[in-house]
Amino acid sequence: MNSGDERSSAVSAAGGRSPAAASASSLENAFPVPAVLGELLADFWTRSSVGLCLTDDRGSIVGTNAAFAETVGYSAGELPGMHLMRLFAAEASVRGSVEHAAFMGGDDTATAESTYLHKSGRPLFAHASDTRLKSPDGRAYRLTTLVDLSRQVSGLPQLRQHQQAENFTALASDISNDFNNLLSIILGYTAFLQDGSLDAGRLGTAVGGIDHAVRRAANLIRQTLHLSRRDELCFQRIDVGAFVKEFFRMAGETLTPNIEVSLDLASDLPPVSLDPQQFHHVLANLGQKARELTGDGGRMLFTTRRVDGAEVRTKFSDAREPAYVMLKLWAAPPAKSFVEGERPGTWDAAVRFAERRRDLAILVVHSIMASHRGHLEVDTWSGPALVFRLYVPALMESEPVKEPPVAINPTALAAERTVLVVDDEDTLLQALSFLLTRNGFNVLKARDGVEAVEEFTRNASKIALVVIDLGLPRMSGWEAFLKIKDHSPQVNALIMSGHLEANLKTEILRAGAKGYLQKPFAMNEALAEVNRFFPVTS
Repeated sequence: MNSGDERSSAVSAAGGRSPAAASASSLENAFPVPAVLGELLADFWTRSSVGLCLTDDRGSIVGTNAAFAETVGYSAGELPGMHLMRLFAAEASVRGSVEHAAFMGGDDTATAESTYLHKSGRPLFAHASDTRLKSPDGRAYRLTTLVDLSRQVSGLPQLRQHQQAENFTALASDISNDFNNLLSIILGYTAFLQDGSLDAGRLGTAVGGIDHAVRRAANLIRQTLHLSRRDELCFQRIDVGAFVKEFFRMAGETLTPNIEVSLDLASDLPPVSLDPQQFHHVLANLGQKARELTGDGGRMLFTTRRVDGAEVRTKFSDAREPAYVMLKLWAAPPAKSFVEGERPGTWDAAVRFAERRRDLAILVVHSIMASHRGHLEVDTWSGPALVFRLYVPALMESEPVKEPPVAINPTALAAERTVLVVDDEDTLLQALSFLLTRNGFNVLKARDGVEAVEEFTRNASKIALVVIDLGLPRMSGWEAFLKIKDHSPQVNALIMSGHLEANLKTEILRAGAKGYLQKPFAMNEALAEVNRFFPVTS
């Protein structure tokens, strides 16, 4: 490298630090100054609020300061020795390697387009600049300066929109690929169904395959809904141990078939503040991932304990709470799959999974945990098992006053089991009608808001429940609901919607509806919600 390069600097390669630097704060000990920088930059390296990362000519990270590690989401010991390209999206790492070589060879503009990723996989809204350094022994280094712009302008709505757009741009390719795979599966099984010679067994396989693909597609939409952070949060005071037990009582049979599940939950933990629906989604995502990696005969163990905030901060530099409740999911393949001196092949898959930062289900968990001021740790190196650790801030405040549940009108339920179903999507309308008819309900149908009001007006005395979509032609579902409510103020109405607006559910219930179904939903979910309005008869 030309010693006259304007962007190059000669730095001391003296090893060690001064006695003052050696006895500095624990933060300095956690992020030591690389020896090649010498003593002169020790104070700046330690105290700077700007992220600093030193990389050698091969692309291996020599060291970072605390600000850099916090910006990219890694702990003190994870970055040194890691290749710099690990901080780029997979599709950008090849280009990044070429650019790094070009920059180290003297091309000042080579790294101008670098975009860094957070450990969770989201693109960073940050500005990066690079400077070449050369030590007295002739070795060249790349010093990256990373400024987290989101902290500088965190309150701007334009920034939030930009970050959301960046997140979904980064995931668009993965999501579209998943959807195309699912559509191919559905088309493949549809071709089987058109074969009139299918026996009952193969017919059942085709139907089951379509059902599985559709459920995966619906779950993919739910994942993107969580990532958008436009769904409303409803925090409650929760006992984590009780929540986990109830989760497995309700979902354990479908989530962990042929899996040995054990719960070792502490009884003396402080409560936490959670949105139950979202935390249910967290457990379902992690449980499903663990299930996929362990296979039949695998083992899962859930444990809980209280963790001091200082311990969490050694792993997550942005952890600010004084105490956390840690929920650990330990999952391993069957014991018989382990061979002495070797890890089972399924565990190689677990390691690859942990290294794939843009797994959508895990990004959703990261997003939900961030909205709860918590953290997710994915660990494949603590033993012959995959370990997920969830850190949720411990709650020390007094219990909040709970809102009263929405009251259902009992007067309209006794005699008639007639339901008015309103949707302009004919396939969904027919599917819901068929579902309810098979389960003992009388069904009236309408395909727009005007028909809904007319049908209800004619049959108000016998309609016990109105199930109506918001997005209807001629008259919106909301306007139709208000007109129906004017006619019968005590009407029981269940509102369906595919819209993602924040606070939509709260506004609907506050206006007098008695239930809400977020699309997409499975038919068993719809049936369970409808059954809630009708008394159980012996």
